[in-house]
Amino acid sequence: MANPEIQILQFGTGNFLRAFIGSMVQDLNESGKQLNVCLIQSTSGNTIAKLAAQNYEYHLLVAGFKDGHKIESIQKIKCIKDGLSLPLEQEKFFEFAHSPHLKWIISNVTEAGMVWKEEGPFEKFAESFAGRMTQWLYRRFLLIPEADTVILPCELLPQNGELLKGFVLGHSKNWNLPKEFNSWIKGKVIFLNSLVDRIVPGFPSHLNLPLKEKDPFLVQAEPYALWAIEGPASVRVHLPFLESNSEVILEEDISGYSLRKVRILNASHTAMTGHGQLLNIKTVGDWIASPERESFLLEMIAKEIIPSLNLNPDDLKKYGKEVIDRFKNPFVSHKLSDISLNSISKAKSRIIPILLDYQDSFGYYPQKLSYCLISLLLFYLRNPDKIRDSNDIVLWFQNVSKNQTELDNLKLSLSHWLQLNWDAAFDLAYTKLTEE
Repeated sequence: MANPEIQILQFGTGNFLRAFIGSMVQDLNESGKQLNVCLIQSTSGNTIAKLAAQNYEYHLLVAGFKDGHKIESIQKIKCIKDGLSLPLEQEKFFEFAHSPHLKWIISNVTEAGMVWKEEGPFEKFAESFAGRMTQWLYRRFLLIPEADTVILPCELLPQNGELLKGFVLGHSKNWNLPKEFNSWIKGKVIFLNSLVDRIVPGFPSHLNLPLKEKDPFLVQAEPYALWAIEGPASVRVHLPFLESNSEVILEEDISGYSLRKVRILNASHTAMTGHGQLLNIKTVGDWIASPERESFLLEMIAKEIIPSLNLNPDDLKKYGKEVIDRFKNPFVSHKLSDISLNSISKAKSRIIPILLDYQDSFGYYPQKLSYCLISLLLFYLRNPDKIRDSNDIVLWFQNVSKNQTELDNLKLSLSHWLQLNWDAAFDLAYTKLTEE
């Protein structure tokens, strides 16, 4: 049965949402509000069962520097009261559609999960996140159409709320659901674009903390935490998260926040990950500890990424400096292998747009980003057993023709997975990489 105490469904049991949303909701509960979360696991594994065994409670370690001050604090997260695993517990999932207490749906199914997928008949439980949301919302429409429903995607995709809304309407059309349902989606359900910004390295295995032995779900995060939500002032009444201790803002246009974060912080993460793993470097801290690589990254941000952005250059330089400082956080051991999850879709959304915009402005691809992109593909080609990506991508790189040269396979993977033609910048990158 659906837990009547639940107000928030959270798609995603990973480190990020547990350190980001978990902290905010816990702040609100400690200030006197009462919001409870149900975690939804949509991937294989037994995370939900293990969390349930410790009453869904875990600890958050916040460590780093903020405004020049050292911060080390531990917060016990107690706001999660239930969990379910899909597709096994689909009936329980649908029961929450009947609950008038349930108001918010928050998701982080990653860029790889926030995609369009053709589904079977409506009666068959959908495979995609958007398909499942459509089925859930239709049941809510039939049973309690007057209930408030606020959907806050956290995937690092432009206009993620509008994207999900479009997917839902697309599934509704394909399933031939009533026009009244479409009108309800457009008029009653609130889909909000949002941007999340916090570095969450996960379990602090590198730190000497007795708590590690007691809590396998202990998660570490940096002090910096920004949640930018896009919408009119009228939706403020639906967003208690604005009152948390983190920086949660509501603005009518968050595109600038989103673009600078995806291109400066996330693109830098993805860029250094491919290169670092190719060189067998383990963490962000190890990668940036080299003065040569730190200088490389500074130049990449200043001369390749910032010129691709039509935003205030002074604000971008300031944010870029903050990002470098966050990467150098001495308390953080952010594994490149963790960042590498679904690297192909991350490269598509984070790196490829920079390359294309830069090419439009200057007539050629930027050298440093090209070098990092080629590094990523080379790592995939040389280490298919270490790839953390979707099954189709893993199988492709495992089975790519051994009868061709590495360069031929590199060109093939670039065009097949990233839809880019070979360029002189990639020639320079490959030549440099083979010399290292």
